[in-house]
Amino acid sequence: MKIYILYKGGFGKRLLGHLTNERDFCTGCAHLCTHCRDIPELDYSNDIIGIHSFAEGLPEFIDDVSEFLPEKIPVHDVTIAINMHPDIIAALPSYLSKFTQAIIAPVEVPRWVSPGLRSQLESECASYDLEFAAPKPFCVLEGEAGTVINEFTEHFKIGRPLFEITRYGEIIGGVRVIRSHPCGCAYFVAQKLRGESCEDLDALNEVISGAHHSYPCTASMHKDVELGDTILHYAGYITRKAVYEALGITQ
Repeated sequence: MKIYILYKGGFGKRLLGHLTNERDFCTGCAHLCTHCRDIPELDYSNDIIGIHSFAEGLPEFIDDVSEFLPEKIPVHDVTIAINMHPDIIAALPSYLSKFTQAIIAPVEVPRWVSPGLRSQLESECASYDLEFAAPKPFCVLEGEAGTVINEFTEHFKIGRPLFEITRYGEIIGGVRVIRSHPCGCAYFVAQKLRGESCEDLDALNEVISGAHHSYPCTASMHKDVELGDTILHYAGYITRKAVYEALGITQ
């Protein structure tokens, strides 16, 4: 599977760092690092067919988006559009219809893709027979079976986090990341879970929340109207649910 990434800002760089398994990408454990990411299979560099970054300070209104988009785009499977100018992202379905099969526009900050723009993109993509997703946040992404987006999550092992956890009574033993948050947070959370007790859920929640925040999660702390909460908090709930599911805890 081949992907093309269009982005502006730090989150795009973080996604790239995770997908290319950049050396020292995660420094959360500092001198206690166990090099848990030293896994050759985590490097998807050969599957990233192109990258295009946008500078800050674009005009408020853009009439001709072709001035800012790359002239040549290779054929690929999935386009990831991160933190883009609304006029540019609105034009992507028609601009990319001959080059891609799906567009993913993650929403880590409410203004990245407004509800109205999301509806417009869904309609435009449908008219070009393109799959579309605007996961809010990116770590909520799950594709339906048989879709290109599902193949994307399975191939790159990113989207809604999924862990495999071995328990010794009430103590957490081995933790394996089956699917990570797109930012790579799951690997850090896994390290912090080992040796912790499942007996006191409040204490366990503190461990999960602390790991998620200190990684750190870069989702917005501004309240999102649709979620009724901040996107960062919602990402934290997703992480806790993934851990609970791996432990067989229902609540």
